[in-house]
Amino acid sequence: MALSLTEGELYSTTDMLSKAVIDRLVKDDPILQRLGFETLSGNSDTYDTVTTRSGAAVYAVGDTWVESTPSVTQATVVLKILGGDADIDNFLLATRSNKLDLKGTVLNDKTLATKEKFLDLFYYGSASDAKWGNGLHQFLTSITYNTVHEASGATDSALNISNLRAAIDLITGFKPQLIVMSKRCRRNISTFLDTIGTHMPTVIDEFGKAVASFDYIPINISDYVVNTELCASDAFSAVTGGTGTSIFILTFASDAICGVQGSAGLKVVPLGELETKDASRYRIKWYCGLKLKNIRSCAKIDGIAIGTAVAA
Repeated sequence: MALSLTEGELYSTTDMLSKAVIDRLVKDDPILQRLGFETLSGNSDTYDTVTTRSGAAVYAVGDTWVESTPSVTQATVVLKILGGDADIDNFLLATRSNKLDLKGTVLNDKTLATKEKFLDLFYYGSASDAKWGNGLHQFLTSITYNTVHEASGATDSALNISNLRAAIDLITGFKPQLIVMSKRCRRNISTFLDTIGTHMPTVIDEFGKAVASFDYIPINISDYVVNTELCASDAFSAVTGGTGTSIFILTFASDAICGVQGSAGLKVVPLGELETKDASRYRIKWYCGLKLKNIRSCAKIDGIAIGTAVAA
């Protein structure tokens, strides 16, 4: 079973400082609130990705039965080291802490930086940092199973609402839990719906919050889905250099999109006093990764021209 970061705290011996960092990491973020993490005993996990289900047929009496099995491909997720160091000046800590929680401020900033890096890698993976490996864009590459291309060659095209619904329909065997897009993309869809006299219906998500939805699937606005994507040969190719964006339709589960992490989880390690300056150093480190076990559990539509009005 894949536990979310906050659920995982209940089963771990994480120290109070690490717990505080985990709480800040997932606070108000719909992805990290939902994304489960499996714990690995080693540094990698090899798993089967289902690509095609086995078939079934109707037989008459005396017919020869035909055996069929699902098609799977093997994939490996390797834990990466994510984090950073934060130095706290001893003089400022001794003379300014009556005005400001200096330690809390510095560690909070490093936590937010770690969160931003993880979410950037969640969507863009190796396109953002070659050391990471697959993100959603790399996992979702099959035009047959999980991807709709709006682009034509290297030219982005206007979002077509019918294509967005087609992308949602690519998810089979799972119930989509979340649609993720940039703020401007959401604004474009809202403008289009206004012109036809309708609006995004409001739904109550699993956390009890009222949120906008499309076809009653909750929408999450993400600052980490950029409007500068570049396409080549119809498909997403780079994070910067273009004027396009993508929309992701996600299912969170151990057999869908899922995080992996080392047995220690996310840790805050006090490294102690520094030799070269009057400061103490703390290290936030997280051995983590990402896997998509069933390619039909999530989908995307890429090559969306962000500066063009939405079409029906």
